[in-house]
Amino acid sequence: MLAVLPTPKVCRMSQERVTLAPTVFDNGCFPSAQKTLTDFAKRIFGVELASTREAMGIVFEEDTHLAKEAYTLVVDKQAATVTASDAEGALHGVATLLQLMETCPEGIILPVGVIEDAPDCSWRGVMVDLARDWHELSVLYEYIDMCQFLKIRYLHLHFTDDQSYTLPSYAFPNLSTKGRHYTHEEIRGLVAYAKEKEVSLIPEIDVPGHCTSFAEAYGDIFGRDGIICQSEEAMQAMETLFGELCELFEYSTYIHVGGDEAAIAKWTECPVTMEAYRAKGYDVDRMDKGELAEIMYATFVARTCNAVTACGKTPVVWEGFHESTNHLIPHNAVVISWENFYQTTPQLQKAGFRLVNCSWCPMYVVTPAVYWSLEDVYNWNIYTWKPVHGGSPYVKTGLTIPPTPQVEGGQLLAWGDHIMSKFENVADGVREEQRLMEERATALSQNTWHIHKQCDYATFAEISGKVLHKLALLKQN
Repeated sequence: MLAVLPTPKVCRMSQERVTLAPTVFDNGCFPSAQKTLTDFAKRIFGVELASTREAMGIVFEEDTHLAKEAYTLVVDKQAATVTASDAEGALHGVATLLQLMETCPEGIILPVGVIEDAPDCSWRGVMVDLARDWHELSVLYEYIDMCQFLKIRYLHLHFTDDQSYTLPSYAFPNLSTKGRHYTHEEIRGLVAYAKEKEVSLIPEIDVPGHCTSFAEAYGDIFGRDGIICQSEEAMQAMETLFGELCELFEYSTYIHVGGDEAAIAKWTECPVTMEAYRAKGYDVDRMDKGELAEIMYATFVARTCNAVTACGKTPVVWEGFHESTNHLIPHNAVVISWENFYQTTPQLQKAGFRLVNCSWCPMYVVTPAVYWSLEDVYNWNIYTWKPVHGGSPYVKTGLTIPPTPQVEGGQLLAWGDHIMSKFENVADGVREEQRLMEERATALSQNTWHIHKQCDYATFAEISGKVLHKLALLKQN
């Protein structure tokens, strides 16, 4: 098999190889693809691709009949032609070209033949936790490059947690942790770069739990009890923050509103929140406190989801709300099913939610304490979960559901719970996390581009090593 990941759907490449002129021409249809190819070819191979149609080398063409994200690559003795209907497809063709390409003094070397390719899953993602451990801005650019090179569509950025609030804010500037936040200018540059590479960023403000920064900076508004107070002032402030986030990430389709691991019982002990629900018509003094807390939870999630929707974006939320409140959650929300504890995948599926598989085992990377092997990730598929929480009904058996379009794909996630305590230099821990993510991202990419396995693990591992070698060259330059 060719050293290309994800492996192409249809590949009719011969043993014959051709040397083409080191040129690229896009006919004005996909300038971002031409720019990315030129940039990455220089960084990986040290070759300068001239932009000209006089000496045929690599050519981009548009065909509106091709499906979204699909591309074809035809290599003959005259040229290598990438055809797509959209920029995403053209950039997938770029990734394939770079993985196939070799160079010589006369130009670029490619195998002769045809590739026809398109993904099975629309959701192919990775997440990086930026709040627990500081990640230099340059690392985020490298993650964007990795996503483009491996045809990963979404980069989910977990910007906030108890340890720090790494986003900027005009309305609430004291939320930003001193020395550990990105500026508006830095974020705008990152957003523009991701757009150029057709990598869609998914920014996250994780509330109502994981909210220490809110209590420390604006406790008089958000409360100080480990959960966001649900006063009208606090909820309007949350709407303002998500409005800022939507504006800052102008090209993002999805905005993550958090919604996991919150101490929701504290709301039933908060006089301000209880009064707010009395005003809504709830008999809070007679209701079962557990039931009330779940309603409060779903209502909070719904309001933040609606704030995102009002900005023309689609909300994403963690599996965290109870089945009894599914009717309160806006059904345009995408739910990340990660542990089958707070609510199981079949329950979410029955309720009609769009789902993304983020099974804790094997899709979580927790450097260096817990991570699953590359083979574990390769053996996973988007319809399988392996819970580790003792409260999950599937903790011993695992869960596999029948194929369904409700599961739109899967995601690999890096959490920084232990880096600061295990590494003398946090930057070294972040680099180790990045290495583990890059290695496993090849399997994530393969398993979301293809629902069904295309080769055995040994073959995949061999190809992965070759692809990662080129990715390392890209990162070094």
